[in-house]
Amino acid sequence: MPDGPPLVTPGERMTYKLALQGVELAAFSVTAGDVQELAGRRVIVVESHARSVGIVEMLARIDDRFTSWIDVETGRSRRFQTAEYETNSKTNVEHVAIDLAGRQDDRVPVAFHVNDAAPTPEPQRVSGLDVWDYNTFLIALRAWEQPPGSKVRVEVFRSRFLWSVEMQVRGREKIETELPDLGEVAALRFDAHMYRLDREGKKDATAEERDLSIWISDDDGRVPLRTVARTDYGDIRMDIVDYSPGTGARLRP
Repeated sequence: MPDGPPLVTPGERMTYKLALQGVELAAFSVTAGDVQELAGRRVIVVESHARSVGIVEMLARIDDRFTSWIDVETGRSRRFQTAEYETNSKTNVEHVAIDLAGRQDDRVPVAFHVNDAAPTPEPQRVSGLDVWDYNTFLIALRAWEQPPGSKVRVEVFRSRFLWSVEMQVRGREKIETELPDLGEVAALRFDAHMYRLDREGKKDATAEERDLSIWISDDDGRVPLRTVARTDYGDIRMDIVDYSPGTGARLRP
């Protein structure tokens, strides 16, 4: 994956609607904050936030936040924290803190707790030279420019679990968007196949493998426009509905 400053602008914000078979389930946003310092390194904070809407709120609560501290020189994650409601619960919030900068050999420190309980260490064995979190990997993908057919295998944290992801450049396509005055745009499509790893870094046979596709605008903005995840219930689609370019200079020229 590309090395160097992350392709993001302070204040940049992307908002999406998430739907299953045409029924809107949640609103999802990705927001870049300001550049700050973390343990002597300059980082930019990027947070993604999922929130249930409509009738879904009556059935299950979604109000989940995923926060990344991304090194402005390398584009790699220094820290990743999540807070999300436990499955089928409206009261229990699961908290995860992952110290990617604290990696020692093949172990990454992970701490997990529910509500106000004391954190429990769950160190994760990794095998890649670089280990990513969801936000940081999505931003790195914006700057990944390779010909169709190119592949990369990475390890990515999504909350407390690590996933092995094989990402491939599919090629250029035209897609319709709901962005005002934009309509059909050219996009780069990326396809991924992934499976969850256990704490020892081996394939977790109890978890289903997954496939998804991501479309990123084929222009200077390189904005993620759509994500489609394939499930037994149909395709879950996440489509962009609003975009703010941020303020100041983009960190990666």
